[in-house]
Amino acid sequence: MRIDDRIVGIGLTLLALCVIWGARQIPAVPGASFGPSLMPTLVGIVMAGCGIAILLGGLRSAGGPLMDVSVWKGQRRGLLCAAWAIGGVMLGIAFLPWLGFPLFGLLYALPLMLLMGARPLAAVPVALVLVVGCYLLFKHLFHVPLPAGPVTFLG
Repeated sequence: MRIDDRIVGIGLTLLALCVIWGARQIPAVPGASFGPSLMPTLVGIVMAGCGIAILLGGLRSAGGPLMDVSVWKGQRRGLLCAAWAIGGVMLGIAFLPWLGFPLFGLLYALPLMLLMGARPLAAVPVALVLVVGCYLLFKHLFHVPLPAGPVTFLG
Protein backbone atom coordinates (compact mmCIF):
# COMPACT_ATOMS: atom_id res chain seq x y z
CA MET A 1 0.00 0.00 0.00
CA ARG A 2 1.26 3.43 -0.83
CA ILE A 3 -0.23 6.60 0.57
CA ASP A 4 0.80 9.81 -1.15
CA ASP A 5 2.99 12.19 0.81
CA ARG A 6 0.35 14.90 0.54
CA ILE A 7 -2.05 12.86 2.69
CA VAL A 8 0.67 11.77 5.12
CA GLY A 9 1.91 15.35 5.51
CA ILE A 10 -1.57 16.72 6.18
CA GLY A 11 -2.32 13.89 8.61
CA LEU A 12 0.93 14.35 10.54
CA THR A 13 0.45 18.10 10.73
CA LEU A 14 -3.12 17.69 12.04
CA LEU A 15 -1.91 15.14 14.59
CA ALA A 16 0.81 17.59 15.67
CA LEU A 17 -1.77 20.33 16.16
CA CYS A 18 -3.81 17.94 18.34
CA VAL A 19 -0.69 17.18 20.41
CA ILE A 20 0.06 20.88 20.88
CA TRP A 21 -3.58 21.59 21.79
CA GLY A 22 -3.62 18.66 24.22
CA ALA A 23 -0.39 19.85 25.82
CA ARG A 24 -2.00 23.20 26.56
CA GLN A 25 -4.62 21.36 28.64
CA ILE A 26 -1.97 20.00 31.05
CA PRO A 27 -2.03 22.06 34.25
CA ALA A 28 1.08 24.05 35.15
CA VAL A 29 3.17 23.24 38.20
CA PRO A 30 3.11 26.17 40.65
CA GLY A 31 6.50 27.79 41.09
CA ALA A 32 8.15 26.06 38.10
CA SER A 33 9.56 28.08 35.22
CA PHE A 34 8.36 25.40 32.78
CA GLY A 35 5.72 22.75 33.31
CA PRO A 36 4.82 19.29 32.16
CA SER A 37 3.37 20.68 28.92
CA LEU A 38 6.79 21.71 27.61
CA MET A 39 7.89 18.34 26.21
CA PRO A 40 4.62 17.47 24.43
CA THR A 41 4.55 20.98 22.96
CA LEU A 42 8.11 20.59 21.63
CA VAL A 43 7.26 17.16 20.20
CA GLY A 44 4.17 18.67 18.55
CA ILE A 45 6.21 21.48 17.01
CA VAL A 46 8.77 19.02 15.60
CA MET A 47 5.94 16.80 14.31
CA ALA A 48 4.31 19.79 12.62
CA GLY A 49 7.61 20.73 10.99
CA CYS A 50 8.05 17.17 9.70
CA GLY A 51 4.45 17.08 8.47
CA ILE A 52 4.87 20.34 6.58
CA ALA A 53 8.16 19.13 5.06
CA ILE A 54 6.51 15.88 3.92
CA LEU A 55 3.54 17.82 2.52
CA LEU A 56 5.78 20.19 0.57
CA GLY A 57 7.78 17.27 -0.84
CA GLY A 58 4.54 15.59 -1.87
CA LEU A 59 3.29 18.75 -3.56
CA ARG A 60 6.52 19.04 -5.56
CA SER A 61 6.28 15.47 -6.83
CA ALA A 62 2.49 15.32 -7.20
CA GLY A 63 1.06 13.48 -10.13
CA GLY A 64 0.16 9.96 -9.10
CA PRO A 65 -2.83 8.60 -7.25
CA LEU A 66 -3.34 9.60 -3.62
CA MET A 67 -3.53 5.96 -2.56
CA ASP A 68 -2.44 2.73 -4.26
CA VAL A 69 -3.57 -0.58 -2.81
CA SER A 70 -2.74 -2.73 -5.83
CA VAL A 71 0.32 -4.20 -4.09
CA TRP A 72 -2.02 -5.84 -1.54
CA LYS A 73 -3.74 -7.95 -4.18
CA GLY A 74 -3.38 -11.56 -3.07
CA GLN A 75 -1.59 -10.63 0.17
CA ARG A 76 -4.07 -12.09 2.65
CA ARG A 77 -1.49 -12.64 5.38
CA GLY A 78 -0.31 -9.03 5.24
CA LEU A 79 -3.87 -7.72 5.36
CA LEU A 80 -4.65 -10.00 8.29
CA CYS A 81 -1.54 -8.81 10.15
CA ALA A 82 -2.46 -5.17 9.56
CA ALA A 83 -6.05 -5.78 10.64
CA TRP A 84 -4.93 -7.53 13.83
CA ALA A 85 -2.36 -4.83 14.63
CA ILE A 86 -4.97 -2.08 14.37
CA GLY A 87 -7.91 -4.06 15.75
CA GLY A 88 -5.83 -5.36 18.64
CA VAL A 89 -4.97 -1.83 19.72
CA MET A 90 -8.67 -0.94 19.60
CA LEU A 91 -9.48 -3.99 21.73
CA GLY A 92 -6.68 -2.98 24.09
CA ILE A 93 -8.28 0.41 24.65
CA ALA A 94 -11.47 -1.33 25.71
CA PHE A 95 -10.13 -4.33 27.64
CA LEU A 96 -6.72 -3.31 29.06
CA PRO A 97 -8.10 -2.08 32.41
CA TRP A 98 -9.98 -5.35 32.90
CA LEU A 99 -7.44 -7.85 31.50
CA GLY A 100 -4.34 -6.01 32.68
CA PHE A 101 -1.17 -5.35 30.70
CA PRO A 102 0.52 -8.78 31.03
CA LEU A 103 -2.48 -10.84 29.92
CA PHE A 104 -3.57 -8.46 27.18
CA GLY A 105 0.00 -8.05 25.95
CA LEU A 106 0.32 -11.81 25.57
CA LEU A 107 -3.10 -12.08 23.87
CA TYR A 108 -2.04 -9.33 21.46
CA ALA A 109 1.59 -10.19 20.75
CA LEU A 110 1.36 -13.97 20.39
CA PRO A 111 -1.28 -14.04 17.62
CA LEU A 112 0.52 -11.23 15.81
CA MET A 113 3.78 -13.17 15.91
CA LEU A 114 2.04 -16.29 14.62
CA LEU A 115 0.28 -14.33 11.85
CA MET A 116 3.65 -12.94 10.79
CA GLY A 117 5.00 -16.45 10.37
CA ALA A 118 6.87 -17.11 13.61
CA ARG A 119 7.09 -20.73 14.72
CA PRO A 120 4.89 -21.42 17.77
CA LEU A 121 7.75 -23.02 19.68
CA ALA A 122 9.74 -19.79 19.39
CA ALA A 123 6.84 -17.31 19.56
CA VAL A 124 5.47 -18.42 22.94
CA PRO A 125 8.63 -17.87 25.03
CA VAL A 126 9.55 -14.70 23.14
CA ALA A 127 6.07 -13.23 23.72
CA LEU A 128 6.16 -14.21 27.41
CA VAL A 129 9.60 -12.70 28.01
CA LEU A 130 8.79 -9.58 25.99
CA VAL A 131 5.47 -8.84 27.69
CA VAL A 132 6.53 -9.67 31.25
CA GLY A 133 9.84 -7.85 30.75
CA CYS A 134 8.10 -4.71 29.47
CA TYR A 135 5.57 -4.86 32.29
CA LEU A 136 8.23 -5.15 34.99
CA LEU A 137 10.43 -2.50 33.37
CA PHE A 138 7.65 0.07 33.13
CA LYS A 139 6.10 -0.81 36.50
CA HIS A 140 9.23 -0.90 38.66
CA LEU A 141 11.88 1.12 36.84
CA PHE A 142 9.78 3.85 35.21
CA HIS A 143 7.01 3.77 37.88
CA VAL A 144 4.21 3.67 35.29
CA PRO A 145 1.06 2.36 37.00
CA LEU A 146 0.13 -0.34 34.49
CA PRO A 147 -2.91 -2.45 35.38
CA ALA A 148 -2.02 -6.00 36.45
CA GLY A 149 -5.50 -7.44 35.93
CA PRO A 150 -5.90 -11.00 37.20
CA VAL A 151 -2.10 -11.54 37.12
CA THR A 152 -1.47 -9.77 40.43
CA PHE A 153 1.47 -11.97 41.46
CA LEU A 154 3.74 -10.02 39.07
CA GLY A 155 3.42 -7.14 41.50
